[in-house]
Order: sequence, then C-alpha cells, then structure tokens
Amino acid sequence: MSHPAQREVAAVAASVAEQLSGTDHAVDVMLTAVVPLEEGFPPRSPLLQLARTAAHPDTVTTVRPLKPPHRWPTHLHRTLESAAANPPALSVAATVEGHLGPVRMAAEAVIRQSEGCSSTWRKDFVLVTATHIALLTVTIDD
Repeated sequence: MSHPAQREVAAVAASVAEQLSGTDHAVDVMLTAVVPLEEGFPPRSPLLQLARTAAHPDTVTTVRPLKPPHRWPTHLHRTLESAAANPPALSVAATVEGHLGPVRMAAEAVIRQSEGCSSTWRKDFVLVTATHIALLTVTIDD
C-alpha cells in the first residue's frame, strides 16, 4: 500500500470486520490499486482499458459502467449489505474521494482470479477521478 488513500480505506474498512465478529463471514474492503490518470480527464481510453491499467491487463475481462457515477457508494453499500447490517460504505466512499477527488467515472469490473484464490465472493469497482484510477475490491469469505 503506497498511496495514503489505501491506508485510510483499510482503516475505515476495518469496522466491517468488527461488525461481523462472531459470524461466519470475513469481509475485506481494499483499495488494491491507485494509479495516476496520465492522459487527463476526460480520458481518451475506454473504461475497459482504464480498468486494465489499474489491475493486471490480462485479468480484466469486462466492465459494467455505473451511471450516474456519483451513485457508486450506493452500489458499494448494496454489496456490503449482504454481510453487515450497517456497512460503512459511505465512510469508505468519503475516504476514497477525500484523497483522490470526486469519482467521475465508475464501473464494476470482472477480474479473472488465479487458481487457488480462496475468496468465495468478490466484487471489484473501478473508480476514475480527475487525477487517478483506483480499484476497490470487496471480498466475502465464508
């Protein structure tokens, strides 16, 4: 974790684990990548290419844009609701945007996992601000 936003998101997301203590789920929310948006905003590259910039290029198979992009915290909240009664999705979103700026483009990405990956369920969000591309990953393990 080299970007301050990654450390802050990890700290905020720790409250998800606290909410689930004593249950049969392990939830992890990580800002797995933060990459400068070198081509400026709006980017000329398609969203799939931006996602591949943040993740390993061969692993991103598709993206599904989230529109309007400012509603991405709602999608994150719905994702976390399956594991926590009151997930801190808004806190995670505020932390991301506090460090990287408002999300101007958002998508769910389908990322092919390597064999032996223990996650039971995973969702990846590609978030594009005026200056960065970020990959926010939610995993829920039984």
